[in-house]
Amino acid sequence: MERQIERAKYIITHPSQNKKLKFTKSNKENIELNQKLIDKTQKILGIKGYYTNLEESMVDNKTIIEHYHELYKIEQAFRISKSDLQTRPIFHYKEEPIKLHLLICFMALVVSKHIELQTRHSIRKFIHECKKITDARLKNQITDKEIRIRANLTPTAIEFLKI
Repeated sequence: MERQIERAKYIITHPSQNKKLKFTKSNKENIELNQKLIDKTQKILGIKGYYTNLEESMVDNKTIIEHYHELYKIEQAFRISKSDLQTRPIFHYKEEPIKLHLLICFMALVVSKHIELQTRHSIRKFIHECKKITDARLKNQITDKEIRIRANLTPTAIEFLKI
């Protein structure tokens, strides 16, 4: 906050670099320090609030804060789906293709999380090792049938296939 105030004071003294900053206000041609906003910000500095639509009788403050701190998992999932799974927006105009696209992205995220939990490695490392696989043998555990594909596997790739 102190750096923001210093920057605002600098902009006021050097009007050639006229910018709109947080702690400045402009009156047509003049830029001045917004002392009212600075005072208000200093009063609430360090205070954090949580807003919810739940009734106070339904849930206590501790539970709300705990659930808020779990949001990083959702943010992490979005980062994984964008970077490691390379999901991107696709422009659809009808409702059904939009829902199907969301379903496919969500299923990819669920499968990748399952792989991470089973292998205890990141999905990025799993994908990297799977790209090295040129051949493999897969066995259906329900029907006990085996699909053979000629194999040249690295030891790490073999470990990953034991999911």
